[in-house]
Amino acid sequence: MANFAFMSGTGNDFLVGTYEGPVSEIQIIALVSDAEYEVDGVIFVEPINEEIVKMYYFNNDGSSAELCVNGVRCVAKYSIDNSFVDSNIFTVNAPVGDIKVVVDSDNVEIEAPIPMFDNNEIILNELVGIESTVGNPHLMIEVKDVDNTDLESLNNEIIESDKFPNGVNIEIYELINSNYIKARVYERGVGETDACGSGALCLFNYLNKTQKLDNNSFVMYPGGDLNLRFENDKLFLSGEVIYL
Repeated sequence: MANFAFMSGTGNDFLVGTYEGPVSEIQIIALVSDAEYEVDGVIFVEPINEEIVKMYYFNNDGSSAELCVNGVRCVAKYSIDNSFVDSNIFTVNAPVGDIKVVVDSDNVEIEAPIPMFDNNEIILNELVGIESTVGNPHLMIEVKDVDNTDLESLNNEIIESDKFPNGVNIEIYELINSNYIKARVYERGVGETDACGSGALCLFNYLNKTQKLDNNSFVMYPGGDLNLRFENDKLFLSGEVIYL
């Protein structure tokens, strides 16, 4: 990996470097095990032209993922800081398609894909889950106390239920008021992480469209807050990106 950096997108930590060619799952696991910091994933960035970069993303267990929103935001800042593009508004080619990004110092905003959700509830003992997808799958579960919910046990229960044979990202959330949600996430292939951009998209989209959350609201994760809003039927997500 060339020109590597440790970066954090609202608490999601990554090892980011310049793409030099295909890598194996074993190589990714080796990079993670040798890393200075605990990372949620490894990202390679390939400059395509002055307006487009391509993103290669791997979970910390070596598996690939369809979308990592906070990873896209780290790619955006990394690309600006390494002069891969000639404007602060450009495109990141991610596995789910092209994503427009805007970099303003440490704040990075993306024009995000709009998730889909299924109104049919999934009952898990006394909890109710809603499925949503934004390239990768999420199960959103409202709880009374986000901080004191045993998320790992809940994840194990869901995996053992065989309802999701390909795995799923578990989002637990608590509505604070009409502009703030508190959330935690257990990501497949990673474990519990400090934030999840794609999960924030799913939560905001579902709760806004079911009139439980106002537009221009925040999802509060242990790693920090993400701002989300609809504007002219487009969905935007923004938050801080820093170097570790």
